[in-house]
Amino acid sequence: MSINQLQNDDAAIAKSKAQQKVKSESLTPLQRKIRKLKRDPKLFLADSKAYVGAQKTVYLTRAKMGSFAFVVLASLLVIIYYSVIASPRYVSQVQFVVKQVSSSDIPVIGLAAIGTSSPSTRDALILQEYILSSEMALALDDLLNLKAHFQQNQWDILSRLKADSTQEEYIEFYQKHIKAVYNEMSEILLIEVQSFDADFSLKLAKAVLSTSETFINQLGEGMAVQQRQYAQSEVHRAYDELKRQQVSLLKFQDENNLYNPEIKSAALVEAVNGLESAIIKQKTELKSLQAYMRSDTAEIKSKEFQVAALEQQLNEEKLKLTNQDQLALNKVNVDFKELELNALLATDLYKSALASLQAIRAESFKNLKYLLVVERPKLAEQEKYPQRLYSIFTWFVAIILIYLVGRLIASVIKEHKE
Repeated sequence: MSINQLQNDDAAIAKSKAQQKVKSESLTPLQRKIRKLKRDPKLFLADSKAYVGAQKTVYLTRAKMGSFAFVVLASLLVIIYYSVIASPRYVSQVQFVVKQVSSSDIPVIGLAAIGTSSPSTRDALILQEYILSSEMALALDDLLNLKAHFQQNQWDILSRLKADSTQEEYIEFYQKHIKAVYNEMSEILLIEVQSFDADFSLKLAKAVLSTSETFINQLGEGMAVQQRQYAQSEVHRAYDELKRQQVSLLKFQDENNLYNPEIKSAALVEAVNGLESAIIKQKTELKSLQAYMRSDTAEIKSKEFQVAALEQQLNEEKLKLTNQDQLALNKVNVDFKELELNALLATDLYKSALASLQAIRAESFKNLKYLLVVERPKLAEQEKYPQRLYSIFTWFVAIILIYLVGRLIASVIKEHKE
């Protein structure tokens, strides 16, 4: 390359620099900043007056305040979070009382009241535990897809439930966002539910109310159903036994051609008594005739035949009543009495089973439980949580205490080192 060419290149470079200098001098300050921002944003930020001023302020603050600057920084972060970032939570509440159709609660006063509780109180406490249980949490998730609502990305990361949460984490999160408080004086159970949307909170409170009604209705229904089923089975068993005894009695009557052996026995006894009376009468007449007539006369022979016939008939009738060799009426009557007694017992058992079934049905109705709603869920018009000022103040106090405890520990360690 020749000297002339080098000189020409140097002249061209110098001319270009001169043109750029003139062009740069002709730009406004705002245009210079925009050009600098486009070329190197980091350099633009580092050279900015705001950044330099903030850096100087931080250095000066740290130099003056020392470790207390961390307290100030943490407090600022808390204020920023609760003022700007924290997602609002809306509350809907419902109040109700657990009652029975027929309540026999008797107020107990004095020392006797210690350790005692009414059925309504026990039912309300059971319902309180159920509302806070995992079963209720899973039931609400099936009804309203509650877990997905808690996991939505539009809520802030510290408030929402994480996307890959387990079932146990969801239940714990649910229990933190629902409150069940029982008032022993008024027997009112207050339920307060929280969610990130006012309309969803209303739906959630209604779902809790309906699920609680279903649970309390089924609380005593299971035992009542079992009792009714047992009583019904006893009625069927008693009825079957009654029919069996009645069939046995009818079969016995058909086989023996008897409706009632007692009636026939009474008739036979009456006939025997009549025959005995007739024999006595005929024998008396015979003795009277023998007193003045010969024994071979026709009248005496007739009386003797009548007495013999009556005595033979009497023996036959007595054999019908009692006989060791054949089935006499007394033995038939004993068997009949046993069958009749079994039928009567089966009838009494059937009546008793029916009465027990009716009593259990009446008792089941008396023990029927229901919810008396004192306050129904309403749509929230403004957020209730987080309590921003209260939370900021609480966190500030906690940070101060942590800072003071840390300083104290550091001082003790320093003294021991020295």
